[in-house]
Amino acid sequence: MAAVAHYWASCAGGLEFALLKELENLEGTSIIPGIDSYGGVQFRTTSAPQKVAELRSADNVYAFLSHHKKIPVDKESGMAFLGSLAGKIDWEPVMQLHRLWQETEEPDSSSGISDPLLTINGMANVEQTHVTPQRSFRVTGNRICKDMKKHGYTSMDAAAAIGDGMHELLGWPADMRSFNVEVLAWIIDDELLLVLALIYSGNKKKTKNLQNVSNINEPCAEVEDVEGSEQVKSTKKKRPAERPSRADAQLYSRRPYRKALVHTSLKPSTAYGLLQLADVQPGDIVLDPMCGCGTIPLEAINWLGTRVMGLAGDFVDTAVEAANINATGHCDVVRWDASMLPLRTASIDRVICDMPFGNRCGNHKVREVLCPRVVKQVVRVLRPGSGIAVLMAQSKTMKEEIEVNQKAYLNLQKHFYVYMEGLKVDVFVVRRTSEPAPTQQIVRPIKNMAKRKRDGQLTKQAALENLSSENPVQ
Repeated sequence: MAAVAHYWASCAGGLEFALLKELENLEGTSIIPGIDSYGGVQFRTTSAPQKVAELRSADNVYAFLSHHKKIPVDKESGMAFLGSLAGKIDWEPVMQLHRLWQETEEPDSSSGISDPLLTINGMANVEQTHVTPQRSFRVTGNRICKDMKKHGYTSMDAAAAIGDGMHELLGWPADMRSFNVEVLAWIIDDELLLVLALIYSGNKKKTKNLQNVSNINEPCAEVEDVEGSEQVKSTKKKRPAERPSRADAQLYSRRPYRKALVHTSLKPSTAYGLLQLADVQPGDIVLDPMCGCGTIPLEAINWLGTRVMGLAGDFVDTAVEAANINATGHCDVVRWDASMLPLRTASIDRVICDMPFGNRCGNHKVREVLCPRVVKQVVRVLRPGSGIAVLMAQSKTMKEEIEVNQKAYLNLQKHFYVYMEGLKVDVFVVRRTSEPAPTQQIVRPIKNMAKRKRDGQLTKQAALENLSSENPVQ
């Protein structure tokens, strides 16, 4: 009988439904409720790591260690509590799961993932010689204050206290760079979730990161390349040991189409959740009019194969370049203005769009003008009666545009929030009514659109001119 493994799978808060749906179809899996403050799902399963790694809606999977509510928040009692946690954990099944994940990863696979326990310090043949490699570890702490003012300790204090307890109990040395075991402590107010990382070096392939020009259309976590090199013996100069790349140590980093990224590329796991909301079916044409590096249509093709057709476009040259690098034969990439789409009326089955939001994605005043204009184009290109759109945005005018201005053409089926990198973002799921598209959805181009700054944003002066001279389109 296969051993039962205890996991925590993370995802964007609000999209847990997609992860739960996948887990329900994972053999030998039981969901464990009770953790609502964090984006993710706790579960136990007898399925092999290879099957768990196929979860599309999970950002990452971890070995579950412990979860605590009403933890002390003052420094003295808080440090004492955190320091005692290591002694309350049964480490044997956790490390067996950790070892199993490392053994099932093939260094020469397409994902390029190798085992940090077998490669560190040059111990490439540990498994064959049955020599136990020396483990080194680090603890990474992250604190968020939502409903309370502050903690009495910092994230580093919390990590140090937990690390001291682990070192005293297990005898492992701490190493902030060349660790092969990482424990993550996530603290939200007086709640703590403790997990152990199972993936340490995701996609080893060279990923072209086009960051010189920011993408205003796909806001999410920036992917950073972590510099470092393997420790080598040298009499002249000793270089630091390689540090596992946190950006690549994610399940979604294994997607084969992630060859080029932009400044704020959407996570494929989040894109998969949006595809579920859109109920994408074989034979559909999937459009992202503000595509960034093309994650949404490419995720649809990677999931359903050639049974769907992807169509992507963006105004920013860097985004179009990245999307073209990533695109497959069943996804066309075009440079366009999303407020004036060069597409036939009633020609698209699904529109899924991650509209610009956040401080790194343009002037909010410009977004308040741009987003409703894009909605008008969505109305025009969607197939009447069957077309579905999923629009993710942070705009005060979006709900009014959908529920009031486009009421005759769009039926709002669902409106909820998704939490991405600490930002609260609106998600609108709408279905196209059978009413024919209006013939006079005239949209004028935003003034000075070509005069974007290097980061792809409109200048403040142009934004103010647009707002002062704008005439609403009925």
